[in-house]
Amino acid sequence: MGFGNAMVPAAFITIVIGLLVGVVAGALPGISFVNAMAMALPFTYVMSPVNAMLFLGGIYVGGVFGGSISAIMINVPGTPASLPACWDGYAMTQKGEVRRALSIAITASATGGLCSALMLAFAAAPFAAFALSFSQPEFFAATVLGLVSVIAISKQQPLISVMSMLLGIAVGTVGVDPLYGMARFSFGVPALQSGINFVVVMIGLFAISEVIDLIATNRDLRPKTSAGKGARLSLRDLWDVKGAIFRGSGIGCMIGLIPGAGATPGAVIAYGVERQASRRGAEFGTGVEAGLAAPEAAKNATTGAAMVPLLTLGIPGSAATAIMLAAMMLHGVNPGPLLFLSDPSMVYTIFAAMIIANVLMIAAAIGVAQVFSTLMRTPPAILAAFIVVLSVIGAYGVRNNIFDVYVCLAFGVIGWGMKRIGFPAAPMVLGVILGPLAERYFMTSLANSGQDWTVFFTRPISLTILLLALAFGAWSLWPVIRRLGSLLLAMTGAAGRQSAATAREKDTGMPS
Repeated sequence: MGFGNAMVPAAFITIVIGLLVGVVAGALPGISFVNAMAMALPFTYVMSPVNAMLFLGGIYVGGVFGGSISAIMINVPGTPASLPACWDGYAMTQKGEVRRALSIAITASATGGLCSALMLAFAAAPFAAFALSFSQPEFFAATVLGLVSVIAISKQQPLISVMSMLLGIAVGTVGVDPLYGMARFSFGVPALQSGINFVVVMIGLFAISEVIDLIATNRDLRPKTSAGKGARLSLRDLWDVKGAIFRGSGIGCMIGLIPGAGATPGAVIAYGVERQASRRGAEFGTGVEAGLAAPEAAKNATTGAAMVPLLTLGIPGSAATAIMLAAMMLHGVNPGPLLFLSDPSMVYTIFAAMIIANVLMIAAAIGVAQVFSTLMRTPPAILAAFIVVLSVIGAYGVRNNIFDVYVCLAFGVIGWGMKRIGFPAAPMVLGVILGPLAERYFMTSLANSGQDWTVFFTRPISLTILLLALAFGAWSLWPVIRRLGSLLLAMTGAAGRQSAATAREKDTGMPS
């Protein structure tokens, strides 16, 4: 019945239009698909409740993937969740494998989305009961796990990446304290009291810095073309990354169930886990297929999973599902367990539409990617100008604030300087994104528990996630720990030999 309702021409066209809007909005840096959903909300007034959900669901599914198109092609993530696509996807583009990278991203995203849609259809109730046990301490622990993943993406420079992440966390603290309402680190500048938006930082560090680097090095921003390996994706290539796709899908489904987590932590954690699990983990960041497939599958796997608490408990699992909740409330639909009894037709039509949307996303993504490929054939000067204009519009459009444009340009210069000295920018962006979340969950947990810091260790789920983060961090830092241990042993041995020599000198009165 659900598939029959979703395949009605009006409903099917609604899904397709939503998908196209989402993919395009996600692919344009600074024009977030969440903003597109918010702008599309008034258009749902004239739709039926079911079609309104299908329209917003199509934007959601398409938008989560769309950001990877610009990330892979021009190293500018359209959405924060597409940031991991820059690390190996853009590296593949630089090697002339842009079509191959896009094919892997589209396939992994569709697979992850299908897995989460099937989970939504068949396992909504039990997973929702598990998600209901999450509170602020669990949210904090999950965010810490995402921050620890920075170590895993740092390749051979874990300590420098941690420093970059801490700088990002410091940038995220600028503004008004979320709990006490006091301005901090604003230095008397009124515009800084509203904080530094992570989208503005991300556009500056990746888009503007690329243009500055182009001017400084006179290189070509256009992706190379390859007639061999990069020309097409074979079934053997997909078979080689099947493990990464399914691991990423599983991680995305679990992270998506956590209300408030969203696609970004899912993609980052999946990348870190895959780097540890892959035999080519040391090569991640140089254009490894698994490094692109895992986070792409994970971020789209959060879409259906985030719908689970929305439909079964009435709790939005992400900003996108919060907008969908608003649409349901505007149409007089109250999500929750009773919805499965009062209007099962609507519920299962949404399930079917999520499955259909992820299948159709392949065609929609290929079409939008072709448009971007045509754009990428333009001369470098025109392409750079286009990136600058798009970046400035995106930075201004986040909050309609000209100060954000200045911040974006400043971080563009900072990002270029970081690139020149080999200081990674990705951990800083993750720090700006996840740092404020961790702080808010941490402070709220302490406030709710009467300043009892043991609340993070007395709750089983929170303790389990924190132990996973500790183990993950220790595993990632093991080479550094081993080198430090060897150095300490060598120093201890040298000190022991020196002490023994000194003792012999005292006993014999002769130099050793």
